[in-house]
Amino acid sequence: MRGCRTLDELLRQESGATAIEFAIVSSVFFTFVIGIAYVGIILFNNMSLDYAVETAARTVALNNSATESQIANNVNAYLTSAGLPAATVEYTTSTIDNVLTGHIVADYSQAYTLPFVSTFHLQFSADAYVPLQSVIQS
Repeated sequence: MRGCRTLDELLRQESGATAIEFAIVSSVFFTFVIGIAYVGIILFNNMSLDYAVETAARTVALNNSATESQIANNVNAYLTSAGLPAATVEYTTSTIDNVLTGHIVADYSQAYTLPFVSTFHLQFSADAYVPLQSVIQS
């Protein structure tokens, strides 16, 4: 194999062009694939918390005497089964439009680490209202 003798011959060589193009295009492609995967993970975490709170709301609807600790155990049991961290759960009751209503709020923070990007934290939160009984006006 002979070497390039002139600058013109050097510029016409294309032996490494495909490898360079692949390196440029593949890095962008893999960045998008990883980004899409992380968006899917984040959406899964958000929907899991929503589902856990809605399940707890159904429990309260069936059993009006449920305590805050029972509701918190219900939410966190589902989150643990999904591989997620435990949430802070609050349960309060109030009267809204003459209806005694239970309000469940749950939230937790999750840290994500992306390659070549700093670690970032997201706060997930979900809430649900449950009608407990009608208040009779006198």
